[in-house]
Amino acid sequence: MAGSRDLVSDSGYPLSNKGDLLGLKPSEVAEEAQIEDEMPQQVSLGARFRDPRTLLSFGIALVILAVAVIKAGIDWDTTLHTLRSANLALFAMAFVAYYASFPIRTHRWRRLMHNANHGDVQERIDHFPLWDLTQILYLSWFVNVIVPFKLGDVYRAYLARRWIGVSLSRTIGALLAERILDLVVLFPLLLVAAVLTFQAKLFAAHDDIIGGALLAGLVLAVVAGAILVVIWRAGESILRVLPHRLHDIYRLFRHGAVNAFGHELPALVGQTAVVWLLEGTRLACVLWALGLIAPGKIGPAAAIFLALGSSVLTALPLTPGGLGVVDAFVVTGLVLLNVSGGKSTAVAADMLDRLISYMSIAVIGFFVYAFTNKAHVTSTAVTRTPS
Repeated sequence: MAGSRDLVSDSGYPLSNKGDLLGLKPSEVAEEAQIEDEMPQQVSLGARFRDPRTLLSFGIALVILAVAVIKAGIDWDTTLHTLRSANLALFAMAFVAYYASFPIRTHRWRRLMHNANHGDVQERIDHFPLWDLTQILYLSWFVNVIVPFKLGDVYRAYLARRWIGVSLSRTIGALLAERILDLVVLFPLLLVAAVLTFQAKLFAAHDDIIGGALLAGLVLAVVAGAILVVIWRAGESILRVLPHRLHDIYRLFRHGAVNAFGHELPALVGQTAVVWLLEGTRLACVLWALGLIAPGKIGPAAAIFLALGSSVLTALPLTPGGLGVVDAFVVTGLVLLNVSGGKSTAVAADMLDRLISYMSIAVIGFFVYAFTNKAHVTSTAVTRTPS
């Protein structure tokens, strides 16, 4: 049949979409090929950015920010003075702490994909350059800050399929395992940080946004764990309620989700904890840069709590990168902690932190998307060959 596609890496090595190289059974090849054909439309960034739902999510974020600014009565002179007084060396340390997590995240993702596959596919995963794999992961973060609904994870699976030649279904299963790992490790750290930060005031605070973040973290962790348990325990009994054409896709997805941890769970948990602590270090350095770290009020535990609480809110598919929602949480948390300068200073801290955790992803991600070949797989990684 003319027009069948073979995948090739940037080095020219063929990554055929036939089952032998993907580690698929012959019966599974057609299902994987169907996803391969449909996926470009699903992950098209131009189409997604113009999608009414994306525009609506940005509208919601802007409304949240506008209402918060109007009601807060912010003294913008104080905010600008606080920003101008920032220690640039400490701000640079915050930037370094944040980006130090990406090699760890990339290594962890490699191990999850390795465990979710077998044979020659594992070798391809292990030998794929770390820098290239980091670019793919970074592009998924870029997608998550410009479009809602966490579509960056789907985009990451698509790019991994195109560049490494792994099964899409298995890769999405491994990404589900990664998200579950994130949430299950995050919640205990969030709870400990909350207790150390607020102590007796934790549940007495008049503003329930803090309790809401804890509740959201608990719910997400429980739901995530429950999903994995159901997938693991139910086995193939779920196939009875799925259309026949989805059976092989589900089998691959389940294999990826259940086997992603392999025998490496302690190491993966440790890497995840380090990633979350680096998130807290980022915010701690931002607060330190603004002179807001104060004994008995705002310390490392508070920074960890606010950073992890923000991560919980970004996990909710409300707005791109948690825009608006995260900002309200951070400002409210700092105000509850009696930050010096009140809301105006809290806004300055949030703006400086979001320069790193949101704007830098959007700006650097744009350059990675526009000027590297990782996002443009249709022109560099796919050839059409007659068969």
